[in-house]
Amino acid sequence: MVLAHTYPPDVRIEKEVKSLRTAGHTVSLLCRGSLDAPTREHLDGMHVVRIEEESIREKTRRLSSAAVNLLANVHPLWVRELEALVEETDADAIHVHDLPLVREGVVVGERTGIPVVADLHENYPEAIRLWREPHSLATVLDDPEFAIHWALKPVSRYKRIERRCVKAADRVVTVTEEAATHYHHDCALSPFRSTVVSNTVNLDRFTGEADPIAGYEDDFVISYVGTFGTHRGLTTAVKAMADIVAEVPNARLLLVGAGSEPYERQLRDLASEYGVEAHVTFAGWVDFDEFPAYMAASDVCLVPHVSTPHTNTTIPHKLFQYMAMCKPVIVTDLPPLSRVVTDTDVGHVIEPENETDLAEAAIDLATNPETAAQLGENGRQAVEDRYNWEHDGQKLVAMYESLVESE
Repeated sequence: MVLAHTYPPDVRIEKEVKSLRTAGHTVSLLCRGSLDAPTREHLDGMHVVRIEEESIREKTRRLSSAAVNLLANVHPLWVRELEALVEETDADAIHVHDLPLVREGVVVGERTGIPVVADLHENYPEAIRLWREPHSLATVLDDPEFAIHWALKPVSRYKRIERRCVKAADRVVTVTEEAATHYHHDCALSPFRSTVVSNTVNLDRFTGEADPIAGYEDDFVISYVGTFGTHRGLTTAVKAMADIVAEVPNARLLLVGAGSEPYERQLRDLASEYGVEAHVTFAGWVDFDEFPAYMAASDVCLVPHVSTPHTNTTIPHKLFQYMAMCKPVIVTDLPPLSRVVTDTDVGHVIEPENETDLAEAAIDLATNPETAAQLGENGRQAVEDRYNWEHDGQKLVAMYESLVESE
């Protein structure tokens, strides 16, 4: 496997490795290193090899590799390290997580004659568009390297890279049916070469029972757990609190996670502007193992995403984690979210960026506890029956079996 970021953590990789190992496969991971992590170790059932931080940061090599990447869409540093690992482990396949390093995987796959699996967690070009939106021109110009990347790698270029990589990969794994449709229609991917392996929940980690985090026993807790960002729709949740508190005085919005400092400051300022700062708690980032405790303390859980080409084709782990913890949910009307929530009857689907809709949904759940409890039970049943990693892990293993048969 190949990951452009540091590891751990990455819950999807953990789940995939467990399924592949159970099926009798051995897995190695090449990822970015960090100053406090060893370059090699056995972790989570796999051999982890990290590109040394010094190698990444060493100016001449880094700039040289980055320059080639800007021109040819391939990082020589990653190609060298991946090719060495493939030869060392006598690998039978290369599994690349997300678009940025798929081209490197394809280059090594062509040199070594082994198949490449592109595990595309999201519509990466549209994610780039979202990540760039909050940056002002002054911010961009302040960082010459970022400015060059912005100028030479516009979203349109990422789309061309996506099309070429999807065409070149032997198999493409997506997280939603909607994402698969995008690759079929926009990248000419044959359905035969695609497999949907969703971000479903590991029921061993989210059992439905956990001791609630202390301090919220007297509150009606509306929670969001995960990364903060403009497309997450958290401004809508904060704005909705004014109407919610008017009907449910003990309501509390519990935001568990973190994002950029300017965005969090915007949320805090918005809470103050709407007069609900006493009803909004920023818990900060917590370890993944603590997620169940925060969800257990919640009465309703949110996925209030803004509608974008990115969010319309992906689905977060948190939705299935909420359901596994028997919590009713409020989600926005985006195709992957509304499909799951409507099919399983686990909560409310609201219009994106509509604080009135969100408030009405939360008030309904607060004033109808029996209905809320039933929705929570429906969620647990749905993940036990269908939306669990045991099911999706089997699809991943079956994809590899079909890949071997086709070689």
